Amino acid sequence: MVKDFEGYQNQIWALVDAKSFYSSCEQLFDPSLANKPVVVLSNNDGCCVALSTQAKALGFKRGAPWFKIEREARKLGVQVRSSNYTLYADMSRRFIEELYQFSPHVEQYSIDEAFVRLDGLEHHGLTGYGQELRETIRKNIGLPVRVGIGATPTLAKLGNEAAKQYEDRVEGVVEIDTDHKRRWLLERTGIQSIWGIGAKTATRLRTTGIDNALQLAEKNSADMRRLWNVGLARTVLELQGVACISPGDIDEKRKQILSSRSFGAGISKLDELKAALAFHCQRAGEKLRKQGSQASVVSVFLRTNRYKDLPQHNKTCVRTLACPSQDSYKFLASALEQLDCVYKPGFEYQKIGVILDELTDAQNDNFQLDMFDTSALEEMKRRDLMAITDRVNARFKNGIKPASVIGSTNWHMRQAFRSNRWTTRLDELQVAKC
Repeated sequence: MVKDFEGYQNQIWALVDAKSFYSSCEQLFDPSLANKPVVVLSNNDGCCVALSTQAKALGFKRGAPWFKIEREARKLGVQVRSSNYTLYADMSRRFIEELYQFSPHVEQYSIDEAFVRLDGLEHHGLTGYGQELRETIRKNIGLPVRVGIGATPTLAKLGNEAAKQYEDRVEGVVEIDTDHKRRWLLERTGIQSIWGIGAKTATRLRTTGIDNALQLAEKNSADMRRLWNVGLARTVLELQGVACISPGDIDEKRKQILSSRSFGAGISKLDELKAALAFHCQRAGEKLRKQGSQASVVSVFLRTNRYKDLPQHNKTCVRTLACPSQDSYKFLASALEQLDCVYKPGFEYQKIGVILDELTDAQNDNFQLDMFDTSALEEMKRRDLMAITDRVNARFKNGIKPASVIGSTNWHMRQAFRSNRWTTRLDELQVAKC
């Protein structure tokens, strides 16, 4: 294998992504959907969030409101499913576990894609190794995947995009193993299609005459750092074949955490709103602890449906905690107090949510207490309790949750077309008839 540009001999990355992940999961467990157009809808069956290859070929687009395209879609034989996040999350877990058969270094980037280090595996022939990976995942868990291979995560990402675009010609695997391939691909890649470059940066780059990835790659990284920023300088090096970005670096800690969802039907009862709010406080707390942060501010908002010809009431309340916390139940106590302030009877509410703000790093040996806390030990116990709760819930879906969440289900989202949760619910297992 030719390694004729700097950096290739040091690292080799593969980006593996599942093809049309949501719709592929639906087709996997329902053979009647095989090779048919499938559309997966968002929360409350609002918009199209995923489409099978066949649905895309019919001209349907992601983000299209279902109520606008339903008549045409039904006429063309499109099959529709509600988002089945329990199923998708479990299939994602199985997908990542399969990748560990091929490398001990796997970094999950999203629910349906992951970066895999392939250093030292050149003797396998990396294109063939990618084909073996695809076949193994297809055979073991039934998902079709594409593979891009390059000297850097950014090149692997571009290789993956090429594998999607030229899938039939390259059999789902593109390896950028020569400088000729690298330059050919970069020249055909628009500046905004580069991993990590957003719309505003792309617009500014175009004003300087940089329209594609090759033109950016030919810039001097030191000049780009001086004139732009260190992030763009690293991207230039990555395009040149010098690995300097870890996939984990792209997923920065959030500065604010939001948990919210529209209701499947309008709600006016306070008890049902409290149940929904308790659920969102738990979700927000889990996200907060997962990124190792603590919050000082809790906000609650309540909304009616502005698209309905009904009385409108939209209200937000903000409270500062006595000291930063990771405790979901402290968030809930504050949120319930705020709900009493923002709630007004006689309105049909469509959405409620909680926001955690003023986030700081949570260090067990360095956190701020207030004068009314009994002891640092008590705060530490609460953090230990939250950690145990998260571990239990990770293993047993919603194994521990506030009692008020159990009390009502009317606030849950509408999922009129949801398939069974085949892999995680005993009462929804596939039935074989012989």
